[in-house]
Amino acid sequence: MARVIVIGAGLAGLATAVRLAKLGHQVTVCEKDDRLGGALGRVEADGFSWDAGAASTTLPAALRDLFRKSGRPIESLAQLEPITEPRRHLFGDGSILDLPVGDRALQSDAWAHLADDKAAKQWTDLVDKYGETWQILRKSSLEPPLMDKLPLAAIRSLKPWQSLERTAQRSLDDERARAVLRYYAIQHGSDPKLTPGYVGVWSYLERTFGRWTIDGGFGVLADALAQRASERKIDIHTNAEVVGVDTDHGQVTGVRLADGKTLPAEVVVSDIDPRDLYGQLVDDPQAKKVRRKVLSTHQAQAAYVVHLGLKDPVPSLPFETVLHGKPTVVVRTGGQAPTGHQAWSVLVHGYPTDDVLDLLVARGLHIRDKVVSRQTSPSWWAGVAWEGYKTARRRAANASPIKGLYCVGAGAHPGVGVPATTLGAAIVADAVGKA
Repeated sequence: MARVIVIGAGLAGLATAVRLAKLGHQVTVCEKDDRLGGALGRVEADGFSWDAGAASTTLPAALRDLFRKSGRPIESLAQLEPITEPRRHLFGDGSILDLPVGDRALQSDAWAHLADDKAAKQWTDLVDKYGETWQILRKSSLEPPLMDKLPLAAIRSLKPWQSLERTAQRSLDDERARAVLRYYAIQHGSDPKLTPGYVGVWSYLERTFGRWTIDGGFGVLADALAQRASERKIDIHTNAEVVGVDTDHGQVTGVRLADGKTLPAEVVVSDIDPRDLYGQLVDDPQAKKVRRKVLSTHQAQAAYVVHLGLKDPVPSLPFETVLHGKPTVVVRTGGQAPTGHQAWSVLVHGYPTDDVLDLLVARGLHIRDKVVSRQTSPSWWAGVAWEGYKTARRRAANASPIKGLYCVGAGAHPGVGVPATTLGAAIVADAVGKA
């Protein structure tokens, strides 16, 4: 049995903690804030409740596997529900696309209705091709640790040097279809011109596995993980900021807290920005090379998020509406609200030069006089910005060159988002192994 310390209680940190505790290790979680969950939280005010960060996910099997491998199925603590409404796309020319999630034929019909059969075929063919991409990424990147070198056949298929923007230009004639494909980079704070084309694989994952939310909001997932941590007898320390990771000849020995305490450990798992980990907390000579690599990355641009409590009547919107343009604005309607009211979350991807309400009004959503509550979410760690395909190699690996030190979360392999960070936790749990 190893003494394990997890730095940070976001999704990836808690997921790793409960997996390792189930494997028989003695696990302690140190979280600098006064609550668990990181971006998996709630904003509550004036009778309204909104998800502070993530509100939906694809690849629900990743969450199901997490709870199954840490104890009981997720259904014992939270209910995953499919999002049956199409994602709405509003374009600058005033046209509207309601694009179904999880249905190939319905997607094709939606594109044919908006544009023509040619546009429908181009979109369907492109998403179909991403099926092969998914199989390669699943076997080489998302489920195992990052390979030192991909097989030549995989590289030829992935074409990592081809950007998402280039893929859009080559494969799609309709500018609106290109905008929808670009969204898979924009939603994670990256430039489509600098993002590998294979990132568009998320269009295939959504169409194949659907998109899912949790009854009561994703804040329920944070509660469920906290409950699972309690069941697994994990020692939780909130308001406990880690200021240093102690090592001895390339092996972790523990962590130092801001209050001066030292906690011994044989394994340390970091769920914080790897640039902070290697730039501020670790000074072991073994980390010199990885430090230089990680510090060469840049943070993806986090969305600016404003939560609105609105009185009825307001425009009827599906779970998610994307307002294309500069900046790209996303409206989520899944919050909790008193009777006669609606709870919207507005995410601005890009540098907002106008007030959120001005942006909404300019895009045709006239709700200024309906606002009865307005709250702002703190920006959450949005991971590493794509700056060309080589970024994948500069992102922190799950296993450090320092023995016993591991990285999970948005800044580490395999990347940002609920599925990726959950899969990263599984990779680390497998690497540490049973007690």
